[in-house]
Amino acid sequence: MTRVADESALVLHARPYRETSAIVSLLTAAHGRVAVVARGLRGHRRGNWMQPFNRVRASWSGRGGGLATLTGCELERHAWLAGDSVASGFYVVELVSRLLPEHEAVPAIFAAACWVLERLEAGDAPEVVLRVFERRLLEELGYGLDFARDAETGADLEPGGQYVLHAGAGFVAASSAGRGFPGAVLLDIGAERYQSRAARVAARKIFRQSLSPLLGPRPLASRRLLTGKRA
Repeated sequence: MTRVADESALVLHARPYRETSAIVSLLTAAHGRVAVVARGLRGHRRGNWMQPFNRVRASWSGRGGGLATLTGCELERHAWLAGDSVASGFYVVELVSRLLPEHEAVPAIFAAACWVLERLEAGDAPEVVLRVFERRLLEELGYGLDFARDAETGADLEPGGQYVLHAGAGFVAASSAGRGFPGAVLLDIGAERYQSRAARVAARKIFRQSLSPLLGPRPLASRRLLTGKRA
């Protein structure tokens, strides 16, 4: 029997279960993604706590790696997202739900997910904070990109050069002029300087290309909400 007490958790989603209960997916630092049955949740004030993007202090118990039972819950932080930030929040939740295995510690990803939702709530530009989150997620999954060096030669990227992204390797010098990403733009992305539209547009393409093979052929539902929002 596994018992966890008073763990900070980010609510990813909840769905009805039987008459008054719900199955809630949580993200925690020490236990990764966890699915718990919250009995008697619907119609109780805790039902408002167990909404996506909220942070709670949760306790649960269970056997093995299966569905656990929520034994305690207190609201830690209520998320107030509005407008485009809601779609961006669901994008973060969907990435985490699709890419992270259950019951594996992910402290850096938990911290990054909490950070991006807080920045969205504060009104920061989604097209910037989402790129920072995507980069952190790829790094923690073992697919980080080096925005400073040529993947083939190890030489520093030249601001005036052109580079293409080779899946699973990194950036290499383009074989023809005018093809690929400008070195100056890649250096900006590496330093998380997103003041220029060129850096924001390139980062969106690069991280989407890098995430695509990990996500597989099934499209992200949240991307339909983000269409036209430059996120």
